[in-house]
Amino acid sequence: MNLLSKNISANLLSNAWLTILMLILTPLYIFLLGVESYGLIGFYLSWVAILGILDVSVSVTAVQEIAWRSARPEMKKTIPVLLKSLEVAYWVIILFSGLVILIGAWFFGAGWFEAKSLSPEVIRGALMLMAISLVVQVPSGLYIGGLMGLQRQVECSTLLVIFGTLRGLGSVLVLWFISNDLYTFFLWQIITTFLQTAVMRWSLWKKIDTSEQLAKFSAKMLLTVKEYVGAVMVIGVLGMILSQVDKMILSRMISLQDFGFYMLAWAVVSGFSRIATPLINAFSPLFTELVAKGDEDALAKQVCVASQLMSVLIIPPAALLIFLSKPVLLIWIGNEITAEGTASILMIMVFGAMFSSCSFPSVSVLYSRKKLMPVLTINLICVIGFIPLLILSVYYFNTIGAACVFSVYGIVLYVGYQITGLRGLPNTTIISSILKNFLIPLLVAFFIAGVSAYWLSDIKGNLIFISIFLSSLVIGWIAALFSCKDLRKIVMEKLIWKMKTYL
Repeated sequence: MNLLSKNISANLLSNAWLTILMLILTPLYIFLLGVESYGLIGFYLSWVAILGILDVSVSVTAVQEIAWRSARPEMKKTIPVLLKSLEVAYWVIILFSGLVILIGAWFFGAGWFEAKSLSPEVIRGALMLMAISLVVQVPSGLYIGGLMGLQRQVECSTLLVIFGTLRGLGSVLVLWFISNDLYTFFLWQIITTFLQTAVMRWSLWKKIDTSEQLAKFSAKMLLTVKEYVGAVMVIGVLGMILSQVDKMILSRMISLQDFGFYMLAWAVVSGFSRIATPLINAFSPLFTELVAKGDEDALAKQVCVASQLMSVLIIPPAALLIFLSKPVLLIWIGNEITAEGTASILMIMVFGAMFSSCSFPSVSVLYSRKKLMPVLTINLICVIGFIPLLILSVYYFNTIGAACVFSVYGIVLYVGYQITGLRGLPNTTIISSILKNFLIPLLVAFFIAGVSAYWLSDIKGNLIFISIFLSSLVIGWIAALFSCKDLRKIVMEKLIWKMKTYL
């Protein structure tokens, strides 16, 4: 198995496990803490994403620059200085940001939410612990990005599985056996995320060769990547606004219970990024390496394979959730009121998440080419257009309005990045690429999901429902795969090779 296949397998398996773990633990969080407390946990996850603007700008720079320099022998020796410079700058900014959030939580946290079962003092204390947890968690993104740039994704994925399991499963255990309150939850998050960041840092630095050049801070080195970092940070700010402003607006305009329903739907939808992100993390260093070598033909081929593989993995589960959102939620959560309140929101948001996830390969090409102006332009247009639309939608249609805006945003991202990201690739046209890489597997997957939904509509037993649902998902994956010409060819070649090997 070549390096790309190993990286894809490791990333997908690790994120599949973390997604399954999330699906198992979320109902337990709601059971142990209540839906209002779960809303606060969702608010915490939103702030992880907000501080992720710094994480994205620095970690993406680490991935791209380390991959770029690793492909060029004359520049490889500069990696230690680059990494140390990014690390120092990163920690200074994140500590300052954490202090600002901590002060804000003290002065404004108690009156931010409209809560029934949680006192203002409990909310304030939870938000302050949340700020500390953010400071120790977010920097791990830099070290993850460095390992990805070195294409050490198997090791990185293993560590993410270990600490993700420790953080998630451990949270339930301490809530169950020690104390089922928000303080206990966030204290456990602080402990485990600190350990994750420390181990990730150690793992990355032991892979860095400092024999030719010592690792030291260099302002001059930061200046060599300032334009790229600056552009990525601006894009990150715009992306953060677009992806998180709905939570900020909803948290002020609706009840904490309704916000909990929305965050539950968002937690499910975020599972798609657990599929899309590891897949594109495996391909992104390869894209950058091919760009550095000037091999445009190989780049076009790999982008096509990545796009088809993304569609195959994302669209079948999305189609089933669109058709079966309420029964799936009811079996998962076990609460009729929660399932009813979340189902419509989830169905709409899944549609948008499907489009935005399938845009990852084309936008990754833009990052690898260091052509960030199209990304910046698309995000700026979306900020200007969607925020007023979001406010009006929430005012008139509550959470359903926010879900619709989320979905439209995903469609705009997909179309925009296909037009800008695929431009200039050899033997690639926008229409043909969308048709063969997205529309054909979409039609196949939705047909299978529709048939499955028809048969499942009369099923009463949970076990039978789950068995047919999972069988339909597997059939959808296989059918979507064989509807993609390039993937089908790769799979058939590997099967023939395996058969010849065994025979």
